[in-house]
Amino acid sequence: MFVGKIMKNPFRLISDSFGFGKFSDFFSELKNIQVVVDHFLFETPLGASKEEDVHFQLVRQGFEELFKRNEEYFANLKRQIVEDPDSFSFQIDWQKLGPNDRFVVQYDLEKAKNEVIESGQFLSEYVYALTDPPYSLQCGGDEEKRAVGVRAPKTLLGDVNKFSIRKWSNDWSNYFDAGNEWWGAFLWTLVSDDGEGWWIGASTTD
Repeated sequence: MFVGKIMKNPFRLISDSFGFGKFSDFFSELKNIQVVVDHFLFETPLGASKEEDVHFQLVRQGFEELFKRNEEYFANLKRQIVEDPDSFSFQIDWQKLGPNDRFVVQYDLEKAKNEVIESGQFLSEYVYALTDPPYSLQCGGDEEKRAVGVRAPKTLLGDVNKFSIRKWSNDWSNYFDAGNEWWGAFLWTLVSDDGEGWWIGASTTD
């Protein structure tokens, strides 16, 4: 098991599938057709001497960002409940929503394991996660679904062969729980020499 050396400064977030930054318009398109894969793009050190450390830090940074999105979601939900409780079809106690509820993203990086994988294996698994979620994509049939599987990697990643790719185990965070029930739970980190690092994960169920 590799725990990794923690870098002193957090990596700068460039874009994410929650609507921030460089690819926000494209991510909005993917969300509209019910793609469930989460993406975070970070700036990474150029020519880092220990590639393992960069992958490890990417995992940490991605989960920190997930935690922030989780907190933002519940903060907004609380405001909506307080301001307009009648807009919900069932009663929700807003005082029980927060850091101690069961929805908070938790993870234990000391239990995380990873393996280096080739670009072909990554693309096969990534395209599956993109195009075959538990609920079918809301698009115009198989041809459009195949187009998503081609367009997304090309738009977001460009030449996948420029990245070193690691696939992570999926038993050390509650992020993976939903997917592990049936459909699947995935996490990859991709690191290039030109200062880009991707955190790409998916976990959902029907």
